[in-house]
Amino acid sequence: MNNIEFEILLNSYLKSNNIIDNSLNGIQIGGNNKINKIITGVSITIKLIKKSILLKCNTIIVHHGLLWKNNILSNFNKLIISKLLKNNINLYVWHIPLDIHPKIGNNIILSKKLNLQINILPNQNNPFIICKNNKNNKLINKIKKIFKIFIFYKTKKKINRICLCCGKGDNFIETTIIKYNIDTYITGEISELNFNIIIKYNINLIILGHEKSEIYGIEKLSKVIKKKFNIKTYNYITKKKLLNFIIMD
Repeated sequence: MNNIEFEILLNSYLKSNNIIDNSLNGIQIGGNNKINKIITGVSITIKLIKKSILLKCNTIIVHHGLLWKNNILSNFNKLIISKLLKNNINLYVWHIPLDIHPKIGNNIILSKKLNLQINILPNQNNPFIICKNNKNNKLINKIKKIFKIFIFYKTKKKINRICLCCGKGDNFIETTIIKYNIDTYITGEISELNFNIIIKYNINLIILGHEKSEIYGIEKLSKVIKKKFNIKTYNYITKKKLLNFIIMD
């Protein structure tokens, strides 16, 4: 398949043209006109590129790419770009579209895995889910089983009304507490400064790790591509050895 045609089809499926994002969504590096094999991952790394070369994939799709608004390309970025171009590899990125998608979004998939009752779906302006903990749902046990290592700031409040925001949830903490009367905030990471908001309102906080909270959307997208376009795809997610990347966006 032609790389531009592929971008148009995926943009349509993810509805990314209608979404305002700090990331440049779609094709970021055009290394090859044709797509033969695809490898997907959460973030673009040297390891992912090496895996792509090993598997003879000429296309990489990630959630966290290289090109962000007001971003200056560093020497590391230049190294990544040179390796992609030298090996004729395309780089595609879908950021917010892969967080808020109603079927394959990070938030929707994780909320279902945690057996939460979804009350409000994410959208362009509010890329989080408001959920209710189902009766007799052993949420912390489920999180322990899936994530192994996480941070739990526990208050005396029962975990009942939850805001789930995969990735970096800094921008929405106080808004969701006031507007939706939540007692628990689940996210990938927050800044130290915003931890004061958690203490101020005395709510439970569960931090899963930025990358670890966002493995599901790209994993599902890989399966969708394979089924829809009949293109061989590999998903490079090593759950036991995940690094917690901090993405400044």
